[in-house]
Amino acid sequence: MAATVALVVTAGPLRGRRFEFTGHDTFLFGRAADCHGRLAADDVSASRHHFLLEVNPPQARLRDLGSLNGTRVNGVRHGGRAADESPRPAAQRAGAEVDLRHGDEVRVGATVIAVEVAGAPPAPPPAAMPEAEDSEPLLGPGANVGPYVVERPLGRGAMGVVYLARAGSPEAAPVALKLMRAEASLDEAAREMFLREIEVTRALRHPNIVRLHGVGRHGRQFYFALDYCAGGSVEALRHDYGGSLAVEAVLRIAGDAVAGLAYAHERGFVHRDIKPENVLLSEEGTARLADFGLAKSFEQAGLSGLTATGAIGGTLAFMPREQLTAFREVRPVSDVWSMAATLYFLLTGCHVRDGSPEEDPLAVILRGAVVPVRERDPAVPAALAAVLDRALADDAGWRYQHGGELLRALAAVR
Repeated sequence: MAATVALVVTAGPLRGRRFEFTGHDTFLFGRAADCHGRLAADDVSASRHHFLLEVNPPQARLRDLGSLNGTRVNGVRHGGRAADESPRPAAQRAGAEVDLRHGDEVRVGATVIAVEVAGAPPAPPPAAMPEAEDSEPLLGPGANVGPYVVERPLGRGAMGVVYLARAGSPEAAPVALKLMRAEASLDEAAREMFLREIEVTRALRHPNIVRLHGVGRHGRQFYFALDYCAGGSVEALRHDYGGSLAVEAVLRIAGDAVAGLAYAHERGFVHRDIKPENVLLSEEGTARLADFGLAKSFEQAGLSGLTATGAIGGTLAFMPREQLTAFREVRPVSDVWSMAATLYFLLTGCHVRDGSPEEDPLAVILRGAVVPVRERDPAVPAALAAVLDRALADDAGWRYQHGGELLRALAAVR
C-alpha cells in the first residue's frame, strides 16, 4: 500500500475539510488568497502565510513562516514572535520547523488539524539507515563504480559527490561521475521506477545540454555518468571575475543555455532546478545545462526527501513562487523564471528578491516582489532588462511561457 499523508480539519472555520497527499507536494495555510487552507481575511488568529507543510509520504514537515502567534503541534508552540518583532528573525529561530507523525494535532487559533499517515513502510533497522552525506567517505583513485573507474574527486555538493572517471581504460573519454544518496527509505519498486524515469532523459541530445551516458546503483547510492565539462560552472566563473560578469559574457552564456532549454521544453522536459551551479562550461567555453530531469525524477519517485523546507539557500534563491504554491504543477514557465534569475545573478551578483540573511527564504519567495534588474545595476541595457523583468514576473501568465519564447526575446537583444 502506497503511503499517504492527510490533514483533517476537526475544528474551526474549515472544519470537515480533508487534504490528502499521495506524492511530493506542499500545503500553504493562512489568510492569503494563494493559501491551500485559507481562512477568512478578517481571521486575526492566523497570519497571511502562517505555515508551510511539505509532504513526501510518509514524511511531513511543518514550517512556521514567522507568524505572530506561532503554530502549536501537540500543544508545543513552534515559531511565533513578539508583537514588536519582525517576521524575519522569528522565522529563523530554532523550533520554527517540526516533523509531523501520525496522530499529531496542529492548532492555529480556533483551527485544529489532525495528521493522518497511512501505508508507511516499516522503518529499517538502525544498521540499514542511510548515513549522513558528510559521512560518506570519498572514493580513491581506481575505485570501481559500475563500469567506471574513478580518477579523482571534482567536488562535493549538497546532494552528493562528483568524480572524474573513465569507462574501462585510461584512454576512454573522461566523464563526470555523480554519486547521489536517496534521502528517503523506500521500497525497491520506487528505486527501480526512478531508474526508468531518468533513463528517459538520455534521449536529450543537444550541444547545450550535458549528456547522460549511464545510470545505475552503487551500494546505497545512485550514480550518473555525465559529460565532463572542463570549464566548470558559470557560478565559479562569476566568482573568479569578482562577483559579476560583463553583459557580453552573460549574453553568450544565455544564448547557449537557453537554446538547450528550448530544445528540452519542445520535447516535454522540465528541468526544475536551474541555477548557476547547473550551467557548466566546456573546455571551449560553450555553456551547457546540467542535471536535466534529475530533480524532477527524484521527486516523482519519492527519493528526494523534503526539497522545499529542506532545500539549501542557493537553490531557493532561484526558485519561482509557484514551486511552493503549486509544487506538483511546475511547468516550462517555471524554468523560464529560474533561468532569468540565474542570468540576473550573473549580471549583478545579487539575487532577484531582497531579503536579509536572517529572514526565512521561504517567506521571501512567498512575498514575491522581484527587484527590477536596472535598480541593481543601471548599466544593464534597457532591452535586456525588459526581457529579464518580464521573465521574472510573479504572475506566470505574464512571462515567456517556455524556453523557445525566451530564446527569441534574447536573440532580439543582441
